Amino acid sequence: MKFFLFFMILFSSLNLEAKIYKKLLFTGSGVDTLVGEFSSSTLYEVIGKKYPPFYAFWRSDPTFDDTKVEEYKKKLKDYYESLGYFKAKIEDEVKDDEIIIKIEKNEPVKIYSIKVAPDSNYSRLLPFKKGDIFTTEKFKKSKEKIQRFMMENAHPKYAFEAKAFVHLDTYRVLLEYFVDENISCVFDSTSISGQGDVKEEIIKDAIAYKEKEPFDIRKLEKTYDNIYEYGIYDYIAVEPKLDQNTSEIPIDIALKTGDTKFLKTGVGYDTDLGARASIDWTDKNFFGNLKVLDLGFKINEVGYEFYSIYYDPRIILPYIGKITLKDEFKFYANDYDSFKESVWENRFRLGKRFVGLEHYFGILTQKSKIEPKIEGYEDEEGNYFINSFFYRVLIDKRDSMINATKGYYLSLYLEKSSSIIGSDFDYLKALIEMRYIKRLGSKSVLGIKSRIGQINKSVPIFKRFFTGGSVTNRGYAYQKVGPKDIDGIPLGGVSLVDFLIELRREAFFKKFWITAFYDTSMLTLKPKHFSDTFYDSIGFGIRYLTPIGPLRVDFGFPQKENGFEFHISIGQVF
Repeated sequence: MKFFLFFMILFSSLNLEAKIYKKLLFTGSGVDTLVGEFSSSTLYEVIGKKYPPFYAFWRSDPTFDDTKVEEYKKKLKDYYESLGYFKAKIEDEVKDDEIIIKIEKNEPVKIYSIKVAPDSNYSRLLPFKKGDIFTTEKFKKSKEKIQRFMMENAHPKYAFEAKAFVHLDTYRVLLEYFVDENISCVFDSTSISGQGDVKEEIIKDAIAYKEKEPFDIRKLEKTYDNIYEYGIYDYIAVEPKLDQNTSEIPIDIALKTGDTKFLKTGVGYDTDLGARASIDWTDKNFFGNLKVLDLGFKINEVGYEFYSIYYDPRIILPYIGKITLKDEFKFYANDYDSFKESVWENRFRLGKRFVGLEHYFGILTQKSKIEPKIEGYEDEEGNYFINSFFYRVLIDKRDSMINATKGYYLSLYLEKSSSIIGSDFDYLKALIEMRYIKRLGSKSVLGIKSRIGQINKSVPIFKRFFTGGSVTNRGYAYQKVGPKDIDGIPLGGVSLVDFLIELRREAFFKKFWITAFYDTSMLTLKPKHFSDTFYDSIGFGIRYLTPIGPLRVDFGFPQKENGFEFHISIGQVF
């Protein structure tokens, strides 16, 4: 008898062991075939069994435990209810070597009435209207939008309540919102603590609000971002004191200094300059007040560079006010297809923000040794000394420098060299650059970029414009667009036009994008001449978003030549 009981217990335990299946299929009217909230790929994520992307060959596909099917169904039921389908019917079936989950959405619950009191004008903030499908996500967003509106429009002491009554018998939802603005508030005085050896005036430069102006949470967030960009604080708190019985809101800014000295090394590769490596030491608070000292060395397959950079973000001058100072000293040597160069260079500049634009003025000094590699250019070999004044003005309204999805960028650069200030030859160089980036819906981005350059006379080859490569015309290799000698070596030019347009679209998942582009360029040795041959290219690419910027791969096809060019780099073209 004991043996029989033991046998039965053992037999039962074996039957309770989970069976593992390699396939689980979603079927029924509640499943979309391709993409969307009810696609199979989304539903796999809902049950916690996401398939790896196609390129992640080292990751295996998920497997499915038959003892977890009820758990899968519960997660799916909750998910469909969150999207308004409270009558969704979910059934399972095991067939051969796969689990099948059949989903019927049935009719959704809809919004029957919306009440907003005491001011119905707040209805315009709601992301839905009467008759729409009710979803918990949209209901959550409706509350967040009203609360955000209060914080952005001088009512941080508001009272707010929102309720959703779901009547399953009539299959309708009644929404009720109560909004009390309370008093209108303004910014009051600001207290600053923990700034370390940085003058309080510098922290105040980062404050985006003014005393007695209407309270707006966005200005506190902008203040936080401005201080964060200083790069020396481990802790930043920009807090309004809302617990005081007053309409004047004091602000506390509390800071804690972190490490300011950094040693960075890096290795990488791009198709313009090949393999590269660098080492860089930076002090972001050199003797206090956010002065920066940067020393480094970098090398790639074209050449190498030693550099030192000193930057002071805040100098006060009579009548002019606050300016910035930057001095860059470099020694670099490069071996291009057209020429070899070794250059000592110093660029000293002063900068000021004025009428919404960034203005920079300075002196560029270069001592160069040039060795042309083109037959007929032997007379340009030798040493050159150049002194020039330069001016740059720009406005940058992009939402990111390395992965912009909206905004624009405009820049004008002028450089004037003259024998009056000791230069070996005279020239005037101008370069205009324009970028425009626009989001098209939630998953597409359009980017446009143009450069127009002009040098007023013929100059030695090392001072000319070059184009072609991963950030200009992608149908061509680095610096390969434009006139060439009989051996195909590029000659550069003194008149330049680049125009690039690109459409990016999210594909498969948020970090992976595909692109299509059209690039065209004109480069000529004739000054003030913009009607020469344009070199067109079309192509496609992929982007994978990483913490340091998008990994970019492009394939460009020149329209006047056979073949294609392959480019790989970090960061967007725009």
